[in-house]
Amino acid sequence: MALRVGVITATVEYAKGLKDAELFGKIDPYAVLKVGDQKFRTKTLKGAGTSPVWDETFTFNVINENMLEITLFDAEAFSADDELGSASISLAKARIHLEDKLQAPVIRPKSRKQKGYVSITLQFEPNDALLMPPTQQTPYAQQASFTLYQPPQFPQYPSAYQYPSGYFACPPSAPAYAYPHALAGGGGQLCALVSMDIA
Repeated sequence: MALRVGVITATVEYAKGLKDAELFGKIDPYAVLKVGDQKFRTKTLKGAGTSPVWDETFTFNVINENMLEITLFDAEAFSADDELGSASISLAKARIHLEDKLQAPVIRPKSRKQKGYVSITLQFEPNDALLMPPTQQTPYAQQASFTLYQPPQFPQYPSAYQYPSGYFACPPSAPAYAYPHALAGGGGQLCALVSMDIA
């Protein structure tokens, strides 16, 4: 029977009877959980000894993956962490019955003998959407938007002032420019000569 795809929620509750890898003091255990390429790590319980209690929960997407690997370590301050053992847990029962609870034996890395166990609770939620391909991205050319350029709008000025023909005139609102040779008397305002109407 084909197993459904979905999300596995794994709770690492506690461990019992782990290998005591310390000559003095107590071990500082933590656990690494792995399903396929997905990996999580619990907190390090400093001085918790051989019976740590984590009670931590992690979620994994499962499609073809069907095994949960748990590796337990003793954290070291000045050297590589010591591996205490590992446990392999099948996800099949949880994927069929939507839940599972078990105490998985912890196997020592060298002797391959059991030394303690780890308590795990599994819950499964089917999710067929995990089989759907990622949503295709809209091509860049279709995403781009353009705004039609609008030229700036300039204020409308009144029509030319009307003055009697033959006179120099400066409209009241026209700017006055100092010009040393403007008109007789040197200095004054330079304005336009109003055109003369010829009958």
